[in-house]
Amino acid sequence: MKLFFTAVALTLSVAAPAWAKNFAFPQANPTATISIPDTWKTKSVEYGFEAKSPNEDVYLSIETASAKDMKKMLADNMAWMRNNKITVTGKPKENDVNLGGLQGKMQVLPAKDENGNTQIMLIYAEAGERLIFITLWASEDEQKANDKDINAIMNSIKAIQ
Repeated sequence: MKLFFTAVALTLSVAAPAWAKNFAFPQANPTATISIPDTWKTKSVEYGFEAKSPNEDVYLSIETASAKDMKKMLADNMAWMRNNKITVTGKPKENDVNLGGLQGKMQVLPAKDENGNTQIMLIYAEAGERLIFITLWASEDEQKANDKDINAIMNSIKAIQ
């Protein structure tokens, strides 16, 4: 029996770095939940929160707003792009996506920032009377390097019914 508990403890200690922080967003009257790896840095923002990969080369924001707040949230997002010197350089590619059972759209925008070529992914889905809005900013190489975490984050989104 002692061997069993030692094996369980060892397994849990190895698995611990992969654990994640769980968030309901927005904090007041949440629309959905999401899990972010513990290694990512997170911070609350007006309509949700933002997260950065461990080496801060991938930026992700998860926000939600009602129809009346949508204009301000989108204006804030455009101001954020200007503040980070991100310029869209081409036409967006649009795909349908599924976010935890919510049907949505994803636009991939080719862009440039101070470091060169990058891209912005804008993902949105309706959740009742609210819209979930996700912004992902990184170069293709940075996205590929963090692909496992990004997929886990996206797959963790669940609407609160």
